[in-house]
Amino acid sequence: MRIALVPFHKKGRVRFAGNEENMGLLIFLFWIVLNGRLTLETACIGAAVTATAFLFACRSCDWSLKKEGRLYIVLPMIVGYICTVIWEIVKANLSMCRLVYGGKPDPRVRTIHTGLKTRLARMALSNAITLTPGTITLACEGDELTVHCLTPALAAGLDDLIFETTLERIEAAFRG
Repeated sequence: MRIALVPFHKKGRVRFAGNEENMGLLIFLFWIVLNGRLTLETACIGAAVTATAFLFACRSCDWSLKKEGRLYIVLPMIVGYICTVIWEIVKANLSMCRLVYGGKPDPRVRTIHTGLKTRLARMALSNAITLTPGTITLACEGDELTVHCLTPALAAGLDDLIFETTLERIEAAFRG
């Protein structure tokens, strides 16, 4: 099955051949699972919904098999990043418990420069910093993040962020 579509972006015609049935099949199976039953009526409506969703993905979302393949390569790295964020949140929570029960906050505001190229990666870094107790991202402009920290140790920890190195590896893998 060959499909030729003219997308909304200015890259000209896009031709998909070979694996485009996989995405359509997954959308159709998702439709059947959500519906809960398989009858002729649900199959016909599901085929129409599948075709509409597939065309929307190809035209509006700039979907391509190459990008999807890269996503499958990067997906384990993303799961690892999420686990790293969760672990850092747990460690920061313990640190904040010590601060609440026996320490004295000494707030600092720092501006750090990031080497991340995409807005999505910078947003993920900013959110990871904000989710970590004791730090809040105040501003994100270009490659600079302004971060409020409750202690000088947290401010010093911004120099070597494990979040940033993981996101740089994900960016590099996604670019190919």
